[in-house]
Amino acid sequence: MCNFIQREYRCGHQRYIASKWCDAYTMTHKRCPPEITHFEYVSKLLCGDCKAKNQPPVPWESMIRRQSNNRAIPSL
Repeated sequence: MCNFIQREYRCGHQRYIASKWCDAYTMTHKRCPPEITHFEYVSKLLCGDCKAKNQPPVPWESMIRRQSNNRAIPSL
Protein backbone atom coordinates (compact mmCIF):
# COMPACT_ATOMS: atom_id res chain seq x y z
CA MET A 1 0.00 0.00 0.00
CA CYS A 2 1.21 3.49 -0.84
CA ASN A 3 1.17 6.04 1.97
CA PHE A 4 -0.61 9.33 1.35
CA ILE A 5 -1.09 12.63 3.14
CA GLN A 6 -4.59 14.11 2.95
CA ARG A 7 -4.28 17.89 2.78
CA GLU A 8 -7.31 20.16 3.12
CA TYR A 9 -7.00 23.78 2.03
CA ARG A 10 -8.77 26.96 3.13
CA CYS A 11 -11.03 26.79 0.06
CA GLY A 12 -12.33 23.39 1.19
CA HIS A 13 -10.65 21.33 -1.54
CA GLN A 14 -8.68 18.24 -0.61
CA ARG A 15 -5.57 16.83 -2.21
CA TYR A 16 -3.89 13.48 -1.66
CA ILE A 17 -0.11 13.68 -1.77
CA ALA A 18 2.04 10.56 -1.88
CA SER A 19 4.48 10.41 1.01
CA LYS A 20 5.81 6.93 0.20
CA TRP A 21 5.32 4.70 -2.81
CA CYS A 22 5.11 0.96 -2.23
CA ASP A 23 7.44 -1.50 -3.95
CA ALA A 24 4.71 -2.68 -6.33
CA TYR A 25 4.19 0.88 -7.61
CA THR A 26 7.89 1.49 -8.15
CA MET A 27 8.06 -1.62 -10.35
CA THR A 28 4.76 -1.41 -12.26
CA HIS A 29 3.65 2.26 -11.93
CA LYS A 30 0.12 1.02 -11.26
CA ARG A 31 -1.52 2.72 -8.31
CA CYS A 32 -2.76 0.60 -5.45
CA PRO A 33 -5.51 1.67 -3.02
CA PRO A 34 -4.18 4.63 -1.01
CA GLU A 35 -3.59 4.42 2.71
CA ILE A 36 -4.02 7.79 4.44
CA THR A 37 -1.32 8.03 7.09
CA HIS A 38 -1.45 11.74 7.89
CA PHE A 39 -3.98 14.58 7.71
CA GLU A 40 -3.07 18.26 7.29
CA TYR A 41 -5.30 21.31 7.38
CA VAL A 42 -3.65 24.32 5.76
CA SER A 43 -5.72 27.33 6.80
CA LYS A 44 -3.50 29.93 5.12
CA LEU A 45 -3.31 28.49 1.60
CA LEU A 46 -5.66 27.99 -1.33
CA CYS A 47 -5.31 24.94 -3.56
CA GLY A 48 -3.61 25.39 -6.94
CA ASP A 49 -6.91 25.59 -8.84
CA CYS A 50 -8.39 28.31 -6.63
CA LYS A 51 -5.11 30.20 -6.41
CA ALA A 52 -4.98 30.51 -10.21
CA LYS A 53 -8.56 31.87 -10.30
CA ASN A 54 -7.83 34.50 -7.65
CA GLN A 55 -4.67 35.90 -9.25
CA PRO A 56 -5.06 39.43 -10.62
CA PRO A 57 -4.34 39.86 -14.34
CA VAL A 58 -0.79 40.76 -15.29
CA PRO A 59 -0.71 44.58 -15.65
CA TRP A 60 1.67 44.58 -18.62
CA GLU A 61 -0.23 41.98 -20.68
CA SER A 62 -1.56 44.70 -23.02
CA MET A 63 2.02 45.84 -23.77
CA ILE A 64 3.19 42.45 -25.04
CA ARG A 65 3.30 42.17 -28.81
CA ARG A 66 2.46 38.64 -29.83
CA GLN A 67 3.11 37.23 -33.27
CA SER A 68 0.04 36.23 -35.19
CA ASN A 69 -0.08 32.76 -36.71
CA ASN A 70 -1.63 34.10 -39.92
CA ARG A 71 1.67 34.31 -41.78
CA ALA A 72 1.87 32.60 -45.12
CA ILE A 73 4.42 29.83 -45.36
CA PRO A 74 6.84 30.54 -48.19
CA SER A 75 6.72 27.94 -50.93
CA LEU A 76 9.92 26.34 -52.13
